[in-house]
Amino acid sequence: MSTKLLRWLFCLTVLAFALYHFAENTVDPDLWGHVLFGQRMIAHRAVEHVEPLSWTARGQPWINHEVLAEIALATAYRLGGGSGLLVLKMLVGLLTFVIALRLGAHGLAWPARATAWAIGLVAVVEIAFGFAARPQIFTALALAILLWILHELDTGRRRWLAAIPLLFAVWINTHGGALAGFLVLVVAAGAATVECLAFRRPARTAILLWSSSVLALAAMAVNPWGFALIGWLGRSVLWMRPEIQEWNATAFDWDHLPTFLLLAIAVWSFVFSRQPRRPWAIAVLGLLAAMALRHVRHAPLFAIGVLVLTPRHAADSLSRIAATTPELARLAADRVVQRIAAFGLTVASALVVIATFTLHKEHPLTMEVPAAEYPVAAVDFIRQHHIHGNAIIFFDWGEMALWKLPDCPPSVDGRLDTCYPRAVLTANWDLYNGKAPDPAALDVGRADFALLPRTLAGVGLLRKSAGWSLAYEDALAAVLVRDASRFPGLRGLTLPVMGGKSCAVGRFPFP
Repeated sequence: MSTKLLRWLFCLTVLAFALYHFAENTVDPDLWGHVLFGQRMIAHRAVEHVEPLSWTARGQPWINHEVLAEIALATAYRLGGGSGLLVLKMLVGLLTFVIALRLGAHGLAWPARATAWAIGLVAVVEIAFGFAARPQIFTALALAILLWILHELDTGRRRWLAAIPLLFAVWINTHGGALAGFLVLVVAAGAATVECLAFRRPARTAILLWSSSVLALAAMAVNPWGFALIGWLGRSVLWMRPEIQEWNATAFDWDHLPTFLLLAIAVWSFVFSRQPRRPWAIAVLGLLAAMALRHVRHAPLFAIGVLVLTPRHAADSLSRIAATTPELARLAADRVVQRIAAFGLTVASALVVIATFTLHKEHPLTMEVPAAEYPVAAVDFIRQHHIHGNAIIFFDWGEMALWKLPDCPPSVDGRLDTCYPRAVLTANWDLYNGKAPDPAALDVGRADFALLPRTLAGVGLLRKSAGWSLAYEDALAAVLVRDASRFPGLRGLTLPVMGGKSCAVGRFPFP
């Protein structure tokens, strides 16, 4: 059995595993909106600064700052529909993973190089967690590129720093994660300064990093809102959002076990490695770890950092263990063991590739809308019976409604504080929880109908409100109307119409 063949099979398995994770095709709640907003910018040839789509925030300032990301998503949809969106997110994901893996494996020869690939096998699970088709995918790619630049600087190729202003000018107009990238750059500069002062190292690297930080800050002002966008991003990140899962702390559970495993790998590797420990790498990894533990949405960024910065130290730590267990080396060199490993890797690769196109999917070559999560049947009922007007919408379904129900302005959607006053957001969540909302922020008397999860306490609240009645209900969603006689499409029906459990079954092609 050729050792080289075994290496190739191992790498193939890792890449197949990456393909499986990046090919996840369940839509993000905001995908409809991102494509729609990109289409509007292309059609208007301008960025909209005033909210035009809701009934609770219309006329409010709209910081629609994910300009390039939404244009890219709209273009992908125009070229290939839901399949185009899937291809875009897969390409960005695989490119991000390959960049990070290549940086992590830099300077390592086999078998030490296998450590980087093994860490990649764990890291890709968490990286892909952030790879729904949405603007955040471009922040993951931009972070990998930034770490690439810092790596080149660390190896003496200082000319790469000239790319930093361009990176941040593009990044800030693509996704607000540019703020996290700027913190990474500043922390690296601070660590280089401490290294310079504590160990009397040349100050050139620290000076270059601080200069690059200043240029990056200036580059981030090149956006439709100037420096005001940077200030808004800072305030928005600090705003607590306990009702949104990805803005909560990362829980120690099965879903995010890879994050804590990567944290353990990073700590163990840096503690037991005999390789030089670069202060900037430790500081950046510490920052990314703190961000990941603070907010679930930042866990993929930490996974990228671990894959880039940890393998060299992990490989050295493992070599110390291998030196004390020569029998393991002899076992690995055994031809029978190698043949068994080759067979196992071949089967694993084949099964993963098959699962990529079959597991939990009905339309694997496009983005899918699962009826168990999104009110597909309820929206069809609204459209078929010509229910329209101001809509009270569940938060996760707001941008689906923007697309599917264009003549029904929503009470809220996933744009959050980019356009909705916080009083409006609070009022919507109060209603969801069965509490009468502040009428100044959400006047139920101005709403014409509601589309909410059937189990939500707000459904009961509205049914008790004067003039409101249940028009439709299925296993997932409920449609309530205010004064059913105002809707000609409901005449002759026995209300409520019951959709049944089958309405929450199946997966449908986007949109």
